[in-house]
Amino acid sequence: MQKIFSIILKYPGLIILSVLRAILELAGLALFVPLMLVLLEEDGLEKSEWPGRIYTWLNIGSPGAFLILVCGVILIFTILKNIAIHKIETHQNRSLLKIFSSCSKSLFTTYYNRGLQYIKENGTSALSHNTNSVCYAYVFGVTGPAIAMTGEIVLVALIVASLAFINFYVALMEIALFFPLIFFYQMKIGGELQRAGKRDNEAKKNQWRVTAETFRGYAELEVNNALSKLAEIFDTGLHAISKSKLKTESLKSASSKLIETGVIIAITGVILAGYFFDNGVGNFRVLIALFAIATLKLLPALRSVVSQYSVIKSSKYTLEIILESDIDYKSDSGTESILQDTLKFENKLEFRNVYFGFAENDLKISNFSMIINKGEKVGIKGVSGSGKSTLLYLLMGLYKPLKGDIYIDDTQLDIQNRGGWHKRVGYVSQDIFIMDATLADNIILAQERDSQRLNMAIERASLRELAESLPEGVNTRIGEGGCRLSGGERQRVAIARAFYKEADVFLLDEPTSALDQKTEEEISGVLENPAFQDKNITVVIVSHKDSLLNICNRIIDLS
Repeated sequence: MQKIFSIILKYPGLIILSVLRAILELAGLALFVPLMLVLLEEDGLEKSEWPGRIYTWLNIGSPGAFLILVCGVILIFTILKNIAIHKIETHQNRSLLKIFSSCSKSLFTTYYNRGLQYIKENGTSALSHNTNSVCYAYVFGVTGPAIAMTGEIVLVALIVASLAFINFYVALMEIALFFPLIFFYQMKIGGELQRAGKRDNEAKKNQWRVTAETFRGYAELEVNNALSKLAEIFDTGLHAISKSKLKTESLKSASSKLIETGVIIAITGVILAGYFFDNGVGNFRVLIALFAIATLKLLPALRSVVSQYSVIKSSKYTLEIILESDIDYKSDSGTESILQDTLKFENKLEFRNVYFGFAENDLKISNFSMIINKGEKVGIKGVSGSGKSTLLYLLMGLYKPLKGDIYIDDTQLDIQNRGGWHKRVGYVSQDIFIMDATLADNIILAQERDSQRLNMAIERASLRELAESLPEGVNTRIGEGGCRLSGGERQRVAIARAFYKEADVFLLDEPTSALDQKTEEEISGVLENPAFQDKNITVVIVSHKDSLLNICNRIIDLS
C-alpha cells in the first residue's frame, strides 16, 4: 500500500476533490439526521435545539409549514450537491484519461529509447501489451480507485465521527461489527485477488502475442494447415482469461456479500440492544432511525472502499511493470537524437577490436576490426549466424559493443552522437518497414515533404513506373506492410527513402534474399546506377549472393 499512496500523492488536486465529494455526501446525511429526529421524537421540534431556534426565528405559523420548508431546502441542496458531485467526477475522469495518455506515451518513448537490443530481448508483443493494456489497468485499476478510495475512507471516518458525536454506542457498534469483516477480507480475499490479477495479465499478454503472430503469419499457416494448432493455443488462452476473470469477479462478489452480511448483523444487533437495553441506550425508535440513516450512507461508502480495494488488488501487478519500467528513464536517443548535428564523415569507418553478444559467454562478434573508406562499396558475407546483420546494427549504433569501439573518422560512435550519424545513413533491411500509408509518406517518413526531392528519390530508385501505375500516383495508399507492392518494389521504396533523406552511407542487409532472380537483377541494376557511383557515397552490402556482391570493390568474408 505504501507504493500506492506514494503514487496518489502525486495528484493532490484529485485527492482534494475526492475529499470534497465525501464532505458533500456527509452534508446530505447531516441535513437528514436532525429532520428524522424531529419527526420521530414526540415534541421533537420543541426539544431540538437548532431546529427549534430556527423555527422560532422564522416565526412560521405551524410545524407542518416549517417541515415543508425544511424538506424543500433539503431537496434543493441535494440537487445542487449531486450536480457538484457530477462535475467533480467528470473532472476526475478527464484527469485520469490525461494521466493514462501521459503514462502510455512515456512508456512508449521509454521502450523506444532503450534501443533495439532491449526490444529484441523483451519482445514486441509484451512491450505493446504493457504500453497499452497495462498502462490502462494501472491508471483505471490502481491510480483512479486509490484516489476514489481515499475519499470514501474520509467519508466513512466522518460518518463514524458524526455518529459518535450523536450517539457513541451506535458508532461503537458499527466499528465493532464492520472492522472484523474488513480485516478478514484483507487477510483472505485480498491476496487471492492479487494472484488472480497476475494470472489474468499473463493470459492476456500471451493472447496478444498469439493473435499478432497468427495474422502476421497467415500465408505460412494457411499453406501448412497450421491454423488448428494456433487456434488450440488461442482457445487455451481464452480459457485462462475466463478462468482468472471468473475468479476475480467471484472474489469481488464475495466481498460485497460480506459487507451486506455485516449490515444485517449490525441491524440485528441494534434491534436486540434497543429491545433489551432500551433504558441504557436511549429512545428505541430514535436509535433505530439513526442507525438506519447512517447505514444508508455508510453501507455504500464501505462497499465502495472494498470494491475499489478489490480493483486495486487485482490490478496491483501493473505496479511492478510500471515501476520496473521506470518511465522517467532518460536515454539520449530516439526523439532526442533528432536535435543532434549531423556527424562529420570525411575519411573512414573503423571497427577496433569489437566484441559483441547478448551474453559474454555467447559472442556473435569477437575481436573484430575493419576499416571502410569513404566512397567504398564493401560486401560482407558469411554463413548464417556469423554476425553479418549484427555488424550493421553495431555500425548504426543500435547495438553497443561489449568491448572495443567503432569510429566515424576520429569520433567514437555512441548513444550521445548516434542521432547525428543516423542523418547520414540509409538502411535497407530484408524485412522493410512499410506503413499503411501512401507511397509518398513511406518514402518521406517523418521528414518535410519536398516534391523535387521526392521525384529525385523515385527516379533513382526506379519507382517511376510503379508511381504512374497507381490510381492516385504517389498519394495512393500501399496497404499494411506494403501488401499492394511486390518484394522488389518494397526494397526500392527503402532505397528511395535513403535517397530522399540525402544519405551518403547506404547499409543494405540481405536486400535480395527473398527475391526471385529477375527481381534480384532489377535491384542490382538500381545499385549500379550513377547515383551509387558517386565517390562520396559509401555502400555496405550484407549478402550471401555473389551476384549482388559483384558490384562491391572488396568483400569481407566472416566465415
